[in-house]
Amino acid sequence: MIRRQWSALAVAALITGSSSAQTSLPTQPVKSSSIVIIDSTSAGAVRQVQYGEKPSSVTGEPAPAEGEAAALGDDGGAAPLGPTAPDKVNILQSLLGFDEEKPPLKVFGWIDPDYTYRSTGHGQNNIAPVMNRFGDEFLMREIVLNVNKPMDTKDWSWGFNSTLLAGSDGAFLQPTAGWFKQTDPRFGISFTDLNVTAHLPILTEGGVDVKFGRTTTVLGPMGGLAPYRYFDSSDYAWYNLEEGRYTGLSTNWHISKQLSWFNAIELGGWGSFFDFGVAGPCYLGQINYWFDEDAKRTLFTFTVLTGPTGHFSPGNTTAVETTIRQNWTERLYQVVSFQMNYSKAPIAFAVPHSYQERAYDVYSYQGIHLSCALDFNTRVEWYKDVDGGGYPGGFGIPKTNYGEVTLGFDYHPYKWIQLRPEIRGDFADHPAFGRNMDREDQLSIAIDALVKF
Repeated sequence: MIRRQWSALAVAALITGSSSAQTSLPTQPVKSSSIVIIDSTSAGAVRQVQYGEKPSSVTGEPAPAEGEAAALGDDGGAAPLGPTAPDKVNILQSLLGFDEEKPPLKVFGWIDPDYTYRSTGHGQNNIAPVMNRFGDEFLMREIVLNVNKPMDTKDWSWGFNSTLLAGSDGAFLQPTAGWFKQTDPRFGISFTDLNVTAHLPILTEGGVDVKFGRTTTVLGPMGGLAPYRYFDSSDYAWYNLEEGRYTGLSTNWHISKQLSWFNAIELGGWGSFFDFGVAGPCYLGQINYWFDEDAKRTLFTFTVLTGPTGHFSPGNTTAVETTIRQNWTERLYQVVSFQMNYSKAPIAFAVPHSYQERAYDVYSYQGIHLSCALDFNTRVEWYKDVDGGGYPGGFGIPKTNYGEVTLGFDYHPYKWIQLRPEIRGDFADHPAFGRNMDREDQLSIAIDALVKF
């Protein structure tokens, strides 16, 4: 019954997205590393951003709209659409006296508690949803502090970025190697980003950005930290096909307003934190191209990551992503992504040389700004675990199809708070859900309160 109900909702969500695509067109978000959020300062245009870091001149993070719901914009015009980026709230920044136009440091953060009801009962579920993987339970998902030094993107300059994460997400996102062992799944602490940056005004007008250290990946369009994703829960592809964070050296060449080229060498395998001896280097590359000259309507992204996976067995993993981000109108936006992965070694355990894991994922996010204080978002996703191996790619149940449909609101009456209720249906063609992995269908209802300062 649950599967039939959610299948009907999936069809409705897809029809909504495709029918709106046939209305008149223009505008909404993305990541210099990965995610899509409305930037109202550019009429809701999608732009390059990196979750876990600060937006704009520093490192490129999603910059949702500024201002409070009932107020006019800073220029006296209509109030902006979408939630306010955490680095634009400026509560902590002002308290510390760094409230000038070009401060020497940016300091901001947030807390994100949530509650999740799950039809399969309490306890930990390791497949979906994540990172709110404990059923019928309140969690302190995130306590975050970011300190960074902004760069001048027009001249030679340097900066740094530090994002410290604690909470249940901190336990989930802890490094795979090179960090102290944490055994409590409900509370952990680590740096999602800890790097030095530089801007080099060379080659083209946009120049080249360079970064070294612990860094959020550019693989995949959605972010891991709370302000840089649409829902309380995350999609399957983000969870099981991406490395999340890495330690290494990266460059991003802004070839033109429409085209950028990202290259990185990752040290120590997937997800390691300054532990370079556990695996050889990986290569991460990404091309971003805007089809329109104004760089506001349609963004195409192609990403590839390849190299040794991890710490117990030799063997490479290759992950590929292709994403289109489309701003249909100023209020209506969509993200469609396809990801796949071929792995010869998992992260967490040793395997024979004959091991292989293949996985495929496609999803569509669709959203609309109903007002300056309220957004409505949908997600429809299909995930295929071919071989039933381990992460990356496998959930441990061979030849299994997973699907999910998520509907939710983002209510942001003031720039410092977001309330995000969601309802989500997951289904599989083999038992996979619940703490005993004995159910094929699962209903989740969750809400988080994101308080930014």
